Amino acid sequence: MQITVITSLETRAQSDVLVFPFWKEEARALAACPLAPYDHLISGPVRTKDLSGKAEEVVWLYSEMPQEKRLVLLGLGAREKLTRESLRRSVGALAGSCRDKKIRSMTFVLPKSDLLEERDIASAIAEALFSKNYSFDTFLDDSTKKEKHTHLESVQIVAENFASVRDALDRTAKIAEGVALARDLVNGNANDVTPEYLGAVAKKLSKQFPRITTHVHDKKWAEKEGMGLFLAVAQGSSVEPKFIICEYRGDPTSSDHTVIVGKGVTFDTGGINLKPTGFVETQKGDMAGAATALGTIHAVAALNMAVNVTAVIAATDNAIGPNSSKPGDVYRAISGKTVEITNTDAEGRLTLADALYWTTQNLKPTRMIDIATLTGAMVVALGHQYAGVMATAEPLADELIRAGEHTGEKLWQFPLDDEYKEDLKSDIADIKNAGPREGGAILGALFLREFVGNVPWAHIDMAGTAFLKDAKKYLPKHGIGFGVRMFVEFLEKLEKSA
Repeated sequence: MQITVITSLETRAQSDVLVFPFWKEEARALAACPLAPYDHLISGPVRTKDLSGKAEEVVWLYSEMPQEKRLVLLGLGAREKLTRESLRRSVGALAGSCRDKKIRSMTFVLPKSDLLEERDIASAIAEALFSKNYSFDTFLDDSTKKEKHTHLESVQIVAENFASVRDALDRTAKIAEGVALARDLVNGNANDVTPEYLGAVAKKLSKQFPRITTHVHDKKWAEKEGMGLFLAVAQGSSVEPKFIICEYRGDPTSSDHTVIVGKGVTFDTGGINLKPTGFVETQKGDMAGAATALGTIHAVAALNMAVNVTAVIAATDNAIGPNSSKPGDVYRAISGKTVEITNTDAEGRLTLADALYWTTQNLKPTRMIDIATLTGAMVVALGHQYAGVMATAEPLADELIRAGEHTGEKLWQFPLDDEYKEDLKSDIADIKNAGPREGGAILGALFLREFVGNVPWAHIDMAGTAFLKDAKKYLPKHGIGFGVRMFVEFLEKLEKSA
């Protein structure tokens, strides 16, 4: 989808639909932008209150005017309650309606607001359009694809501040590419998106962007490094594990370094503790953390940001085979700590533990954030609206939460209280990998904390937000690329404060 900026309706090219935004007022809907020369067409729905201006309201009109045969009056809600997220949701409703009507081109007149700058308004609109325009149709034939999906191909944004809006739209488009990469990886077949494939994607990024360097290590390397927990998960699979380091150096003169450790379990059967029907079908998305990490690297490099950020991924299947790790067995982590595996379906924390410790010892991170579809307990606690965050550094958690508020990728902080650690005590090892169901998300984070040392660290459990069974607002069904936009926002704040 191509988005361009024009400064007046007079200079627009013909499109399938022209969109005018409206506020919800007590008496009647109020135009959020100039309406000329379409005032006479719009006055009827406003006067009769067929248009209320409520958020996500979409009213279609038909015209004999020469350039567009369709007009849309889009409700944004009360103007004093406008936020980036409310704007994204209203535009998501518009984009869904346009898809139903097979609209391919659009002209959108930006609303005027005292709460948001024009560039922020344009960016939120573009985010929703890019997001809703996404579809994963790799496995559809051409006729089915044509029947199911009509994509917006071009959008004209009518704005006063040409340069700032153009720059904002360019930024949004580049971030959307990173989000789309993450979504594609999550949505692909598990037998295609293997550890080797993730490594190939990371290598492709280093060819595409000169500031990215990628290293993909094999099983023998992991054995030499002593990654006993990572390899315990991998040993049941016929697919070789890969340890991926994808580094972007946007500010070589600075020692500041953010590392994102993404969970890369490319399919999770649960191992011997087998997942049941109703849960196993979505487990190709258990590498969503890795997808987010790679999508973030793509976006940051495309934006040419002056930050240093690395994605680290311990990628493997959690499969069932004659060599699978067994509940009750003990394995030694790269740190030297021994772990009793009480549940082979608590495997993500094992791969992350070795990855986190290796990162602290070898990459000298200023801060370290892991992101993972870690626990079903997090879905029980927060549903599909929030991801959970736990951290050893309160300022880091605060900044991530603020970034998530900005992008609509919401985080809720959980405690890391040592009282919970009683449930991870083992009779035969230094620690167990899993405890009771109660407090399960916190127990997962406390296990990981054992491997981060003194590095400021945050853990994001996005089990409920990475993969949606149904489309929601401006988000698609299945993989949504959760966290890419949030991480870019977080890193941009670091860039500005440097």
